[in-house]
Amino acid sequence: MKNSELKNGQKLSREAQKHIAGGEKVLICASGCYNHYLSDGQGNCLVPPCQSPNFGTETNANGRWQCCY
Repeated sequence: MKNSELKNGQKLSREAQKHIAGGEKVLICASGCYNHYLSDGQGNCLVPPCQSPNFGTETNANGRWQCCY
């Protein structure tokens, strides 16, 4: 086996590890309103497993606060 083939094999292996570990994954949050969420106190909120910059908006519906996307 040539060295260049081995290097390419190793490179693909590293790329595969990134994808398996979720290194380049972008999570898109489902639209809707959720009762259980994390708030920054300024009207922005997150529903796990969503991550920044995918912020929702805190809204008051029938006296209960929710995080809506």
